[in-house]
Amino acid sequence: MSSFRCSAASLSLLALLGVACKRDATFTEPIPPYAAINFVNAIPDTNKLAFRVVDRVSNAGLYEAPFRTSSTFPVGIEAGTRHIRVFFDTSDVVLAQTVMFDTTVTFAANEHYGFLLTGFSRAGETPTIHGAIRTDGILAPPGAGKFALRIVNLAPTLAGAVPVIADTTVNVDAFVRLIGDLPGGTAEVVNLAYGGASPYMVLDTGRYRVTLTATGTVAPAILEAAVPPGSAATSSQDVIAGSSISGSMLTAVIGPRSVVGSKAPQGGRPAARSTDTTVAEAARRVFRSNDTVTVQSGSVSLLMNRSGAAADSVVGRTGTGASTGANAGDVVFVSGATQPEYNDWHVVIGVADSLSCNPVDAGDKSTKCAAANVVATTRFRFKYRITGTPASPATGTPVYRLYPSSYTASDFTIPYILYVVDKRP
Repeated sequence: MSSFRCSAASLSLLALLGVACKRDATFTEPIPPYAAINFVNAIPDTNKLAFRVVDRVSNAGLYEAPFRTSSTFPVGIEAGTRHIRVFFDTSDVVLAQTVMFDTTVTFAANEHYGFLLTGFSRAGETPTIHGAIRTDGILAPPGAGKFALRIVNLAPTLAGAVPVIADTTVNVDAFVRLIGDLPGGTAEVVNLAYGGASPYMVLDTGRYRVTLTATGTVAPAILEAAVPPGSAATSSQDVIAGSSISGSMLTAVIGPRSVVGSKAPQGGRPAARSTDTTVAEAARRVFRSNDTVTVQSGSVSLLMNRSGAAADSVVGRTGTGASTGANAGDVVFVSGATQPEYNDWHVVIGVADSLSCNPVDAGDKSTKCAAANVVATTRFRFKYRITGTPASPATGTPVYRLYPSSYTASDFTIPYILYVVDKRP
């Protein structure tokens, strides 16, 4: 920082003489010590909230935060004793003064903290609104080719789970597995109660999902959520933490559904997507090979490689005639199949679109037909794995709902998981 000094009376003379003002010696403004913090709003029955530091001016906070909002990435907060209040975030000047939670926390420089607001705000509901302040110390990054993940349970009830569970306050087991692996054996996190947190698990980087079950069971899944994979740095974007990025440290926060009829966000359930209902495609609609299930949404047939450079033309469609919309790592909820093994929560292990050519030519490729005036039929498919050996193909009216990998959780009709980054790579 630099400053300049000159007397007001001499300004005109200095201007005439071309004499400069005296420059003080430069100095570096000291940077105060900071801790790192993530804020999470897990209150399922109220409107937007504002998390504010009130003892000093600070950039730390979380504003206009509805249920299931978090500071996905850690923010700096000045070390020392901080007074934090949580208010209604509203333009109503009276309601905006309502203090939902009030606490004082001492933050140590360079250490990581989680400010997790949970419980219910409505009178008569239990547990009442309260804050869980997690102190993690200085986070040591996992080694090369590794990432770290822990599970925190902020769901006082699992009401709304699909499929329905009899005991909505049951403790949960969490299976943290690669997307190609099925839950089985001993879960990575066992008997996690409301308010509990697991230690960090250090895992090889890759594509993962978290599957929750009632403690002591492998199935059915209460819910399944893909771990965000993150992304490598590019010329226009910094590295984003995730399960595929070495050095990332994440927390998976289990939260309840929104209280129906409250001011918390409602709805958000993904639309049901149809499988191929065409009679001629019945054997391909939903079928099994060993433990791998293939789901077909439809197909489209194009007349291609026409003479005279004529444009391709559509000569047939089945089902939706369009892509499934699924990608590897997405979670799907399947329902409507007569055989129960096909239904419930699954993770997409890969897109399985296929191309067939009529007539067949020796020069055909997996993505292009070679013959002239050929009918090229693309079938749109994805795959997932199951336990059991149900009859194949599936019968009934199977449909699926897509839950792409994300840090947020936008289906407020069910309990779900949101992810926060505790430490960037």
